[in-house]
Amino acid sequence: MRLNYMDSSLFDWLTWRSGTPLDLGITICRYNYIIKKKEIIKEYAIGYCKGESLPCRAKPNHKAIMFYKNGVHFWFHLTNKEFEEIFH
Repeated sequence: MRLNYMDSSLFDWLTWRSGTPLDLGITICRYNYIIKKKEIIKEYAIGYCKGESLPCRAKPNHKAIMFYKNGVHFWFHLTNKEFEEIFH
């Protein structure tokens, strides 16, 4: 499945809650571990945008990824390197 680009204005704290990799059962946030868990990330990811364009928690050299799991939308950042390895 190809991940959809989403408008950065959708990544706020009023509409969707800010999440963490823990929401996907990912307990270590190091590159190698994130990549090992890429199938879980791909399963629940529904969209992304450039991290530096966010209205809140803007992060250069990152992508904000929107997830949907168990009826809940949430989002968090991945580095551009992690994003490329997982989704391309």
